[in-house]
Amino acid sequence: RRHARAARPPRTKGPFALHAPPGVSDAARRRFVRLAWALAALLAAALLAVTFGPHRIGDYFTETDFYGQYAEGARLIQNGRLLPARYGVVGPGYEAALALAGLVVRDLFLAAQLLSIAATAATLLLWFHLLERRADARLALCAALFLAFDATFFRYGYSATTDALALALQAAALYALLARSSGRAALAAGLFAALAFLTRYNAAVLLPAGIVAALAGGTPHPRRARAALLFAAGFLAPVAPWALWSLAHGGSFASQLHHNIAYEVFARAKGIPWDDYQRDLQPQFHGLWDVIRRDPGAVAARMLHNVGDHLRQDAASLLGWPATLCALAGLVLGAADGTLRRLWPLGLAWALLFLALVPIFYSERYSLALLPTYAALAGLAFASPRFALVAGRARRVWLKGALVLLPLGAMATASWRVQARAMDQLPVEALECAETLRALKRPGDAVIARKPNLAFHAGVRAVPFPFTNGLPALADYARESGARWLYFSWPEGETRPQYWFLLDTTAAVPGLAPRRATAPHPAVLYEIGPDFGRVPAWMANDTLMALHTLRARLMVDGNDVRVLHDFARVEHARGRLEPARGALERAAALAPGDVAVLVALGEVALKQGDAATGEAAFARAQALAPASVEARVGRGWARLVAGRPEEAAALWRPVVSETRDAATLLRMAEIFHALGDREAEAAARAALARLGVGP
Repeated sequence: RRHARAARPPRTKGPFALHAPPGVSDAARRRFVRLAWALAALLAAALLAVTFGPHRIGDYFTETDFYGQYAEGARLIQNGRLLPARYGVVGPGYEAALALAGLVVRDLFLAAQLLSIAATAATLLLWFHLLERRADARLALCAALFLAFDATFFRYGYSATTDALALALQAAALYALLARSSGRAALAAGLFAALAFLTRYNAAVLLPAGIVAALAGGTPHPRRARAALLFAAGFLAPVAPWALWSLAHGGSFASQLHHNIAYEVFARAKGIPWDDYQRDLQPQFHGLWDVIRRDPGAVAARMLHNVGDHLRQDAASLLGWPATLCALAGLVLGAADGTLRRLWPLGLAWALLFLALVPIFYSERYSLALLPTYAALAGLAFASPRFALVAGRARRVWLKGALVLLPLGAMATASWRVQARAMDQLPVEALECAETLRALKRPGDAVIARKPNLAFHAGVRAVPFPFTNGLPALADYARESGARWLYFSWPEGETRPQYWFLLDTTAAVPGLAPRRATAPHPAVLYEIGPDFGRVPAWMANDTLMALHTLRARLMVDGNDVRVLHDFARVEHARGRLEPARGALERAAALAPGDVAVLVALGEVALKQGDAATGEAAFARAQALAPASVEARVGRGWARLVAGRPEEAAALWRPVVSETRDAATLLRMAEIFHALGDREAEAAARAALARLGVGP
């Protein structure tokens, strides 16, 4: 505390100084406190603007857990039902908080967002006051700025996830233990650590971190052993009764977190997606020992790899390189001026939290627990009195402080991009279909969908999209689950590609009546009828099956060059040259170096009688691939269509023996005969004979 309440630094003889005296005056401290509260208010206002603006529905990634688990758990708690079996991955803390918030705000999705906003503002203020007491207010404000401008911190500040609440509870535990000196504060710190643990299980590391800090004199409590015992008692006060009550009501100490480790080692490291892991590998792992026993060497190697890789990704993804460079500079300056010695308990908590995350796959949201410590280091780069570049005589000004605007500007730009990307990925099409479903639903209705977002907003029961193969199997599943509705959008298509055609409503399927189709974000809401399961006649035609599948995929991503090329080939085969050409022209614009696309474009243009476009396409293809027979043959056809047979013959003559198209060889033979080139004609006739085509 004495460091934070130091008197105004004495004047120096000259108007400039390289280093500044340590400490912050009382007047300056009060200004920094007011600025921190203003920053928290501005942050909350920005998060509210996102909540009541574009964030009308949760994403298909982290917020899926809200729709599939947390909302249901909160409703159960509101109805007096707390089921221990639900909490194998996270504890009941978040759902209990959401249930309480839902008593005030009836819309649970909005309540979840407001809960995150309040927790985010609280985290910023708690860390400010923690650092202000452990070091000084200048460092605390700089750290708060780095927190507020961080893209991930902002992203989960408005999200319906457990992250913001867990981070706030961890901050409250550290503040109560490391910044307050009373016994009640130590007890409260343990209680907050327990609530953080019951919200996110990895917060269990706060218990050993707090005990070690108290016993080693890292807290302001004068009686170390007493502080450690009170902290542990505060932690056990809610955790022990919850554990005993859970065991008495059908719960167990079994956790599903081992699947995160198994996925990281045996699936993600090999490029296997989560859905495939769930289907093929997850049933093989019933506990942590199953994961280790399968391949101990692979597990150990992956853990060692993750230590360095997680640090790298924290630098690149969580912080961004401008803030990372500041944190590295702060690490050096803090070691030199003694600040790190006062903050070592925070370093201990960071180390244990980091090690708790090493076994699982990397995610910025998981590393949020580490962000405040990184922000403190980055703030040290500008708050340390070393190299402060002090100017002025009567009132000393830290010129170094103004430099903080440079990394903050870069972080603000990066955060804007992240939030824009997050908003662009929101499944707003599900809201449109939910509007229709709300109007048409009956009591007890259920909808089959890959994600439960639609069901929540429509007020119907969610039924997972099954791993079936074929319409009859899907229809049987719908009848067994009592589903009257079927929803199909890009997550269904990406994970169940055998049903892509359902996104194309021109593909009539017996028993499925489209009730809402959305654009430009494609999705279709089908009502299931009694005929569902009968295979339509068009599915026996490979060309039509491919056509409907490719149409659907282009609705989702119209810039996929391979899909555009395949779609053009199908339309070309059907004699529909105009849509084939449009697709190929788009593909050529997206991938100007794709020889196959250029050759296909040239062929379609020639069939339309456009020799100039065909010649240009074939010429570009040959320039990219001089050995391409197709490009050279195509150029010959273009010259022939343009009425220049001599030039066509000159282009064809070197590739007669390599040509495999009978129609082209027949035309070659005719042109060579007309021009009196008996040798080339004979070569063309011989090539035809090898193909089994008579003279």
